[in-house]
Amino acid sequence: MTKDLVKHNINFLEYPLWFQDDRFAETHPDGYVWKDLEGYEYRSGYKVPVKTDAIFLLYLMLQCQRNNYTQELRLTRYQVVRDCGLLVDSKWYDRLEDSLKRWKSVNIFFQGIFYDGKTYHAINYGILDYWSVDEKTKELKITFASSFIQMMLGKGFFKFINFSEFKQLRSSLATRLYEILIKSYQGRDEWPIEAGLLAQKIPMRERYPAHIIPKIRTAIERINKSTNLCFDFSTRRSKKDHKKTILVFRQVSPAVIPVQALTPEKKPAFVLPQLDDLKALVALLPEARREHQTILEMIVRAYEKHGLAYVARNIRYTNRHAKRNYRPYLIKALHEDYGLAMQEDEEIRRQAEAEQAVKVGVEKEKQAEADRRRKLEKERRKLEEEVNARAKVYMGTLDEEQRKELDRQAIASLEPTMQRLILEKRLGWRIMHNLALLKTAVLWLEEETKKENAQIPAESAEALI
Repeated sequence: MTKDLVKHNINFLEYPLWFQDDRFAETHPDGYVWKDLEGYEYRSGYKVPVKTDAIFLLYLMLQCQRNNYTQELRLTRYQVVRDCGLLVDSKWYDRLEDSLKRWKSVNIFFQGIFYDGKTYHAINYGILDYWSVDEKTKELKITFASSFIQMMLGKGFFKFINFSEFKQLRSSLATRLYEILIKSYQGRDEWPIEAGLLAQKIPMRERYPAHIIPKIRTAIERINKSTNLCFDFSTRRSKKDHKKTILVFRQVSPAVIPVQALTPEKKPAFVLPQLDDLKALVALLPEARREHQTILEMIVRAYEKHGLAYVARNIRYTNRHAKRNYRPYLIKALHEDYGLAMQEDEEIRRQAEAEQAVKVGVEKEKQAEADRRRKLEKERRKLEEEVNARAKVYMGTLDEEQRKELDRQAIASLEPTMQRLILEKRLGWRIMHNLALLKTAVLWLEEETKKENAQIPAESAEALI
């Protein structure tokens, strides 16, 4: 074993202890939670550790190992920064302290997936318990979590990381892939894995093989050039699912891979994933913009991160407001979610329109009912006028005795107070008397009409006999 080999628990290589995106870490100072489907949960109460922090931690683990796995280390910032190959100045001293703050805030939970070589366990642990810098001596005091020290011992289930190789791998992706590959060749020299699964394991932002493969290929070239490890990288279609791509990593001797300059990372030819959601989003773009690769890539990334509704509303917002400089406008809208306010306003407007439509519908129903009642009332009055006219004619056909009887019945049909009003011929008696006569005449006429109608069938029956 060389002096730069760090004993590392395989579980810490299988699952990420740090992440690639420096910008994401700097813009999330309040922490981050990352989970995978297998049961690994990573919680950071501060900025998430990135490649620089991984170098600092591996160096501290190396010093711990050299000191017989002591829980407490006493070092100087100068020593750490220098041995990590960084410029010795106040900037990197501050960055080291920031790194210790990041590692102190990390808490990790293995939900029944921590493997000790025999069985799986559920384990929750932190990395650092304490750190401080003495104001006078500038001595750096660091205390590892005791559970982390125990897991570093490996219990027979560990691999060795070459610290010198680890820190000289400039690419974050190559470094994380280096960690994964080191632990993936137990008793074999070939390791196949589905492209999307590897992207999740690293993790990478890219989700589709067309975007993943070029980056992995470049990372492998970096590993082959910068370390003593050597891998042949190839791809093939999955036998079980032809839509999936299998990445094949074969460990070989350096002589098999010709020494060559590192291939510059080329931007892969963009292929729009054939998803109905993405097709719908592209259809929202102005026709002149639907073939622009930069815009399509932007939409795919935003869709992967935020989903269909988020991207759609910001495209609509840009279509409405961008008179020129469409691409920068769309970038800003997607980043700041300008479309949310527009969507909320549209929802309020649609709700108001729906309420107004209901209100108008109710008013129309009320109006229709009023019109129906007016029509019925008009028909009733017309019928009443016709009946009254026939009753007046009928009254003219009555003899004196019939007129007297009609008059008696008409007065009798009234309430006593009305009867007295007519008999005493008080004010208004004549109008009341005429109305009562007319009403009674209508009843007589109806009665006679019924008799006449009943007589017709009887006469018809006699004629048949």
